[in-house]
Amino acid sequence: MTTMTWLEREYWSQPRPVVPASRPGGSAPAVPITLITPITAITSAPTAPAARFERQGSELVLIVPITASEARHGALVMVPAPGTSVRLRIPPGTTTGRRFQVPRVSAPAPDGFGDLTVVVEVY
Repeated sequence: MTTMTWLEREYWSQPRPVVPASRPGGSAPAVPITLITPITAITSAPTAPAARFERQGSELVLIVPITASEARHGALVMVPAPGTSVRLRIPPGTTTGRRFQVPRVSAPAPDGFGDLTVVVEVY
């Protein structure tokens, strides 16, 4: 009598694809063999667009997307900054295009380092 290890038991307990029987005239039908797996979610929540850096003249601008709920009620969001990330408080009633100045984050500028300008984009 042979014993089965946990790895073999797990391998043999997995569902196997059903192979259709071959036809009397020759080969098996050309049907793709697939495992039936349950679909957990057909639709998902829309994902947030990523924050992006832009250069406008000599200043570094970060465009940060926020949800309509965050804009309406206010929020505390983490925004990426050069070399770190900072918390930015979004006040209630914020609209698209509102600019916030984040001081002393070592944002590279042509004349040294300066502030980071964050522009909010409601999606």
